[in-house]
Amino acid sequence: MSTTKYESMKIPILKKSEYPTWKVKMLMYLEAMDPDYLDMIRDGPYIPTRLVERTETVPEHYVVKAKSEWTPEEKAHVLREPKIKNILHSSLDAVMSNRVIAYKSAKEIWDTLETQCQGSASVKKNRRALLIQEYEQFDAKPDESLTDLYDRFLTLLNSLCLVEKEYETEDSNTTFLRALPEEWDTQTSIIRHQYDLNIVSLDEVYGMLRTHDLEVQQRKNKKSSKAKTIALNVEAKSKGKTMKVSRRKSRIVN
Repeated sequence: MSTTKYESMKIPILKKSEYPTWKVKMLMYLEAMDPDYLDMIRDGPYIPTRLVERTETVPEHYVVKAKSEWTPEEKAHVLREPKIKNILHSSLDAVMSNRVIAYKSAKEIWDTLETQCQGSASVKKNRRALLIQEYEQFDAKPDESLTDLYDRFLTLLNSLCLVEKEYETEDSNTTFLRALPEEWDTQTSIIRHQYDLNIVSLDEVYGMLRTHDLEVQQRKNKKSSKAKTIALNVEAKSKGKTMKVSRRKSRIVN
């Protein structure tokens, strides 16, 4: 597969603290370059083999081909391995690159990066449990805006997805609506009764709430602007009366 049209794509750079996001971006990058890259970081390098037919004493089996026996297609497939390794090393800083420099396969590099950044299987299991607990206890923070709450919930859902824990649409929608402050009770009740939370997406739920929030804000701004205009008119009239009184006093004195 030609990668010419993807050469200008920027390789995602790994920051240890942002490994889950980097992993998703890198997988997308590798797939865009060549879908076979994903197989090689999962299964290991491609090794050309040939079938040896069964004999009276030896059963049918495969043996590794000599380099001279490789077909053009097999050569191209084998060359994918150093390309993936180059991409992975290009995404690392000097410290992280040093830690995996000795590994010969892209799969070894990939697996080691995951362990280095996310820990062992037991650490990942604990992280998964903590994220599930955070989801089940998710609630709005004091003075948190609707958008900030939505962004924080979306980040949590993405983190859960990366540890292979996903929730049904209705469950996610319900959890998000339940986390909203009391002032949103009327609007959340309307959404619960008018829409099927098993079908409508979380983005749509947020969109409806955001629209209502903007309308409320516009009404507040309009009232504030009207009150300010009235105050200015009252002040202007008051100044006008004061000026008239001053002129009258001035004429009387003269």
